[in-house]
Amino acid sequence: MNFDTHVHSVFSPDSRETMARHCERAVALGLDGLCFTEHQDFDALSLDYYKPEAYFEEINRLREVYAGRLEILAGLELSEPHQHRKELEQAQNRPYDFILGSVHYWLGGLFPSQMRDRGMDVSACYKRYWEHMLLMARCGGFDCVAHFDFPKRYFKCLEYEPDMIDGIMRAMLENGLILEINTSSLRKGLEEPLPCEALLRRYAAHGGRYVTLASDAHKAEELYEGVPEAQALAERLGLEAVRYVGRKMVKV
Repeated sequence: MNFDTHVHSVFSPDSRETMARHCERAVALGLDGLCFTEHQDFDALSLDYYKPEAYFEEINRLREVYAGRLEILAGLELSEPHQHRKELEQAQNRPYDFILGSVHYWLGGLFPSQMRDRGMDVSACYKRYWEHMLLMARCGGFDCVAHFDFPKRYFKCLEYEPDMIDGIMRAMLENGLILEINTSSLRKGLEEPLPCEALLRRYAAHGGRYVTLASDAHKAEELYEGVPEAQALAERLGLEAVRYVGRKMVKV
């Protein structure tokens, strides 16, 4: 089954693409389905941008248009859920198929590209990032951890302490969270997805079995990019690709 589990549209503040255009592209590519995982971020520019009522109205309209041709799933990418418990609870009570947890802002309200452009110490940025990832994993309440080594996309390097990574992954698995293999880094000039193979191997060593496969597309032309390669990597590592329907895991 050909599926993209992490897609953004105009309902996210950093995308200008329509859901309809993504769906047209998905059909042209021969995909079986996709999941619209719009950003709910809490930085000054994104705050209150996401409108769930309008989002679900368009999802339901397109489900009628593409009935029998394309599976359209409703998702959310919630930033720093451990810091936004009220919004996490609200998301749990809405009819999402899939909820991603991510850490986008973890140091002074800055996005990692801003940290990079200000010349901030990369090691210090990573240290704080992993601390937030641990807090998010311990919080739980969602389905999957998005782009695990996210700062790598901007810093073009990866730093971590093995003991910290092990603690994050143990907390994830204790809370029923899985990893996504996010291929957006391949569009940013990197040679490996998020997370890299070394971290995926660590996940498997801790007993992780399942992954979602995701382009993190913000434009229709990015849809499904790198996903076949992510699928091959997952298979090589003995990991099984899944999607979520009604917050329940389903094999891809």
